[in-house]
Amino acid sequence: MKHIGERIRARRLELGLSQGRLAQMAEVTASAISQIESGAIRSLKNDTLSRLALALQTTALELVAGLQNEATPLPGDEQRLLECYRSLEPPLKDIALRLIKALQ
Repeated sequence: MKHIGERIRARRLELGLSQGRLAQMAEVTASAISQIESGAIRSLKNDTLSRLALALQTTALELVAGLQNEATPLPGDEQRLLECYRSLEPPLKDIALRLIKALQ
C-alpha cells in the first residue's frame, strides 16, 4: 500500500512539477515536500493537506487514501477561473480571493 508521500510524488510527476515548484504553490518548504515524499513525514495538518491537494489538482481523499472522487467536471468558465487562480503566485491568490469575496 502506498503512503501519502508516494501518492504526492506520483501526482507531482504527472503534472511535471518540481519539488520546489510544488512547495511554492502549496506554501510549504521544499524540504517539507522532500520529507513527505520520502515518508519521513507521514501525517499532515489539514490546511497543509488542502493546499497540497489544490496545488496537485486533486482531492485530499485521493492523497490520503488513494480514493478517487467521481466528480462532475466544472463548467468551462469555472475551469478557466480555477486555472487562472492556480497560475497566480501566493500573494496574488490572496488578493484574488479577497476580490471574489467582496463581489459576493
